[in-house]
Amino acid sequence: MMAKKIFALLTVLVFLGAFTFPVWAEADEDAEFDVKIGVGYHVTDYNDYPGKIGEYEVLDHESTGPDFHFSGTAQKEDLYLDFSGRYLQDNDHEYHFSGDYRRILKQDFSYDRFQHWLDHDPLENLSARFEDKPAGGAADEYPQHLGGAKVSHEDLDVGKDYIIKRSEEKSDTVLNLPFLPGTQLNFNYRRQMREGHKQSLAISHCGSCHVTNRARAVNEETEDFKVGITKKHSWLTVSYNYFHREFDERGDTPENVYDDPTHPNGTSGDIFDDRISYGDGVTPYPYDLVPSTEKDSHIVKARVNLPANTTLFSSYVYSNVENNDYHLETDSDTITARVTNNFFPGLNLTGKFRYLTIDNDDVYVDINEPQSIAGPNAGNLWNNPGAAYNSFDPDFIRESAMSRDVTTLGLDARYQLLRRTSLRLGYEWEKIDRDDYAVDEGGETETETDTVRVVLNTRPHRKVKAKIGYKWQGIDDPFNNVNGAYEDVTFAGTGSPFSGTQYWERQDARSADLSNQPTEVNEITANLIWSVLHNLSLTANYRYTEKENDETNYSDWEQESHVPSLSLWYAPIPKLSFNFSYIYDWTETETFASIPVFDG
Repeated sequence: MMAKKIFALLTVLVFLGAFTFPVWAEADEDAEFDVKIGVGYHVTDYNDYPGKIGEYEVLDHESTGPDFHFSGTAQKEDLYLDFSGRYLQDNDHEYHFSGDYRRILKQDFSYDRFQHWLDHDPLENLSARFEDKPAGGAADEYPQHLGGAKVSHEDLDVGKDYIIKRSEEKSDTVLNLPFLPGTQLNFNYRRQMREGHKQSLAISHCGSCHVTNRARAVNEETEDFKVGITKKHSWLTVSYNYFHREFDERGDTPENVYDDPTHPNGTSGDIFDDRISYGDGVTPYPYDLVPSTEKDSHIVKARVNLPANTTLFSSYVYSNVENNDYHLETDSDTITARVTNNFFPGLNLTGKFRYLTIDNDDVYVDINEPQSIAGPNAGNLWNNPGAAYNSFDPDFIRESAMSRDVTTLGLDARYQLLRRTSLRLGYEWEKIDRDDYAVDEGGETETETDTVRVVLNTRPHRKVKAKIGYKWQGIDDPFNNVNGAYEDVTFAGTGSPFSGTQYWERQDARSADLSNQPTEVNEITANLIWSVLHNLSLTANYRYTEKENDETNYSDWEQESHVPSLSLWYAPIPKLSFNFSYIYDWTETETFASIPVFDG
């Protein structure tokens, strides 16, 4: 609360100075003013959905009316003020004010408000019904035979416009201490509000059998506070910043009543009610919950000028993010260093190092397990060792895939081959060591990447610039979904869902690895800029990419793409310009696909 009061006081003082400045400057001939005011009138008309033509505009019939804008400057001796504003409608306006006193005190304040139209999916594509096969029909002629199962949708907000109104206020204050040369203090405040509604979907049971849409109220507030100090010497610059963020969602969490888990044939009743976490057709359950969070960061940076034209830059960042609703935390530490050397004429060398560690809390997931009221397991939970089918305990500990250590080392060299031609060579090594997530069946958690870059820049003519580059990457054990698909076994049917194979047994039987991450990448890029005239230029680009992964166990993953583009820029007069662009994207991907179909 104290920080909020300090920032509010600084803002008030600045505005008082801005409004009283004309008064004390009125009698002084040295004061200079420059003010511009514009007044207009706008008319809005549209057909059908306005968001398609004005996603960030206030396009409703009530927005027709006058609008205005203003800007100006004021200066007296060592004090300089600058202000501007624009008003179009109650949900579309912005203002800015800045002041500078002898470069000792600088203040910027801004406020803007606008709205964002969001799409409303009518869900009309979610309608299907699979009937029993006709009498006498062969099973292979009617593979969709699912006992009358259906997919349906229910839009409870038909015709409703989903709009988010966003407002933001920012205050940035810089104080250069005259009695401590090279010392700078900064105070920054930002507050963002988002209000309105968005579409929120919920599904019933094991798939998208019944999709329901409701309006999700949005009432978010984000507040940022940042305070820091910077000290500059002739050879050393050091800075420290503390950052604090608070996020809160005050909009009501939507609730959904889930379908009663009856047998698909419509006659056997609630015999699967112990297998569905939510669903009695009566009790509402919350969904689309947005937690409140807090973030704290400490940032230390240093820049050192060393002998032999060498510069060292280093930083350390500690960050903590906490979910206030469930008291879960994520901690991260990041250390970076970069050394640049220009000792040899025409040669620029840069070495870099980065180490990142992330520790994200694990979570015990306690699945809601209702007691069965019908069927063979009546009176028991699904996790019942004495049941007529294989028992299953759905509770588990979610070990975070975010928790990891990342180490990066790199070296770049840029050499001036000719007066208008330079060559850049780069190499980077990265290692990701995950705490929990395995990327192969042997339990390997590490991924290593080697990257090599070669770029040639040249200017064969004063009006022509060209660049061509090549990148190669070799990746060991990229991110991979181990046993993510394909049941490499055959399950015999028993005619009963209780004595036969269970869903979780089919999941455990999957054996194929899936990945869309490559083990090798080859990329060629080319760029040409031709300044035909001072007001006419032509730009051509081309990118070819070849990616492949030959480490998955059932098939290789491959992707090849060609992306050429051409753009023309023309400015017939100083304040009018045209851009014409054409982009062609050809991409071909080959991968293993396995699509399971369940019902019941």
